[in-house]
Amino acid sequence: VASGVRQFRGESGLWSSVIWKKATREAFRKDPLEWYNTFWLPHFGSCPSTFSPNPGHAALQEIQKLFPDSVHIITQNIDGLQSGNVIEAHGHVGLYKCIPSEDSDTDSDSDEDDDRLVHLGSRRKSRAIKHQLREQFDTDTDTGGDESICKFQQVHSISLGQVEPPEVRQALQAKCRKLEKPPLCPHCLRPCPPQALLFDEGYHSHDFYQFERMEECLSKCAVMVFVGTSFAVSITDVALEHAREHEIPVYNFNICDLLEATARLNVENVVGPSNQTLPRLAKDVKDL
Repeated sequence: VASGVRQFRGESGLWSSVIWKKATREAFRKDPLEWYNTFWLPHFGSCPSTFSPNPGHAALQEIQKLFPDSVHIITQNIDGLQSGNVIEAHGHVGLYKCIPSEDSDTDSDSDEDDDRLVHLGSRRKSRAIKHQLREQFDTDTDTGGDESICKFQQVHSISLGQVEPPEVRQALQAKCRKLEKPPLCPHCLRPCPPQALLFDEGYHSHDFYQFERMEECLSKCAVMVFVGTSFAVSITDVALEHAREHEIPVYNFNICDLLEATARLNVENVVGPSNQTLPRLAKDVKDL
C-alpha cells in the first residue's frame, strides 16, 4: 500500500472482489480476450513504473547485501518492486507464458525425492516436461504444433516485446485497458496468460517460480521472517509447518494476521507498517 499498490487482502482488497473467481487457467481458457479485458487489465494492467519501492523494500535489500549468502528473499508480489536476489514465487507483471490447450488429469500424486524436507511442487512433472522439450530439440521436431510442448510453457518467459500480434503488443505497451485480440505466444500462437501463478497451477508449472530453489532455501532456514502476508497460500503454509517441525524462530512483520505462539511455534509478531518496521530491523542488523 505504501508503494501505491492496491491492497490485495481485506474487505477492500482485490481478493475479496475478483481474484478468487477469475485467476485460474480454466477461466482464462474459456475466453482469453474477455479475461484480459474484464479481469487482468483493469486490476493488474498498470505498469510497475507507476508504483515505487518504499523504505521496507530498501531495508530488505540492505540486509541481503550484508549477508548475501545467507539471506534469501521470496516474494509473493508480482509488482517487481523488490530489488536484490529475489525469488518471485508468484510471477512478474509485464511477462507472459504459454500454457497447453488442456491439462492432463492422469498424473499420480507420486513424486521424485519424496523424502525431501520441504515439498512445494512436483519435481517429476517438471522434469518430465523438460525431458520432452530436450527430445524435441534433439530430434528437431519442435514445430509448435498441438502435439509439441512450447518452450515458453515451462522454461522461458515471454517478454512484452515478443508478444504477438504487433497491434496487441503496441496496445499493451501503451497501457490500454481494452484489447481487440488476446496476446499470443510468439512460438505456437496460442493465447498466452501473464507470467503469474494462477490458483489452479502448481509452483512446478513454470521454471520462473523456482520452486526447487525455494525448497532448498526453506530447508536450510535458521530464522524465518514473514512480511505482510495473510498466510493464505501454500508456500506460507508449508514454511510455517517446516518452522514448527524444526523449531525455527519465526518473526511476523504485519499489521494484521498475527500468529499465536504455541508449544510448536516460536513466533514473535512485530506490529506496524512494514515501511516503518523493516528499516528499524535493518538498523538493528547493522548494529549487531
